[in-house]
Amino acid sequence: MTIRTIGTILAGAVLAFLAVPFSSYAITDELREIYDNRLDLQASFDQADNYKAIPGSPAGFLIDLEDWARQYGWNSYPELSDYTSEMAPPTAIGSQVTPTVSAQTYIVIDDASGEILAAQGADLEWPIASLTKLASVKTAFENGLDGGGAADIQTIDEVGGARLWVESGTTFLITDLVKATVVASANNAANALARATGLKKTEFVGRMNEFADSLNLSRTTFADPTGIELGNVSTAREMAAMARAVFKNENIRRLAGTAVINISALNEEYVRNISSTNWLLYDHAYDDVYVTAGKTGYLEEAGWNLVVRMHPMGEDETRSLLIVLLGSDSRRTSCDDAYRLAHWAWE
Repeated sequence: MTIRTIGTILAGAVLAFLAVPFSSYAITDELREIYDNRLDLQASFDQADNYKAIPGSPAGFLIDLEDWARQYGWNSYPELSDYTSEMAPPTAIGSQVTPTVSAQTYIVIDDASGEILAAQGADLEWPIASLTKLASVKTAFENGLDGGGAADIQTIDEVGGARLWVESGTTFLITDLVKATVVASANNAANALARATGLKKTEFVGRMNEFADSLNLSRTTFADPTGIELGNVSTAREMAAMARAVFKNENIRRLAGTAVINISALNEEYVRNISSTNWLLYDHAYDDVYVTAGKTGYLEEAGWNLVVRMHPMGEDETRSLLIVLLGSDSRRTSCDDAYRLAHWAWE
């Protein structure tokens, strides 16, 4: 499914744009009038639920009615011109034949303009695994941990998978637990952060879901802070919207673009240099790209997931891309897929 197909279904529009929806859902009178006069929009977006896209409807991978206005409506209705106020002019696209990739679903976005350059199955719900940790850290920051402090890792934080190999009671600076969560994707560090907020686990996950709701992401659900539960699901389209929101936080973005971290315990002889799980940051096979942020995720049931923001090495961020791939065959193929899609877009 390409963006042109979605455009034909919904608005007969040409290739358009992406933007994270307003959290206020302030539908303008002009947009509401258009909605009231178009049965296809009424069948695609639920007025009673903040105009969210209706699953299984022609909305496809659109998020809500405002998303439709930003991607398509402005092109057909002059009265919706305000929805393009933060957009750059569309860029010319060369070949429409995208590279073959192993991912089950993906999306490629021009990060500067918001233009969707390619998409396949971008409305398919998929277990997002450790991509969940982006929402976990954002939620931890919004619930008292943005000021630093310290916290320990306890036995209750252990759920298997990637972890910091420490004894129960080992204490770290909050900043080091954040590093371990974002860069090393340590599950026990993510759980320790959630616990350090003082919230019960169910309450913390509830706050994560409130964050998704604030972006109107109706197909995104969180079940735990680590991503190890299969109930953590999203779509490539909604994961891109969430990543753009999370990466606006400079501290998270900086760590998500860090290749190696150093962490040390406060009460144990534990000092480690830990490499990122994102090979695009440091593998010489990808030396001609510059990654500014990214996160990986893996579960046997989900395959390899990746969200990455990058631009050509030696150039500024005006050519930055945001790419989400879900369900790749391996970590290597997920990186290779993102690399090939990026070069296709730049060319």
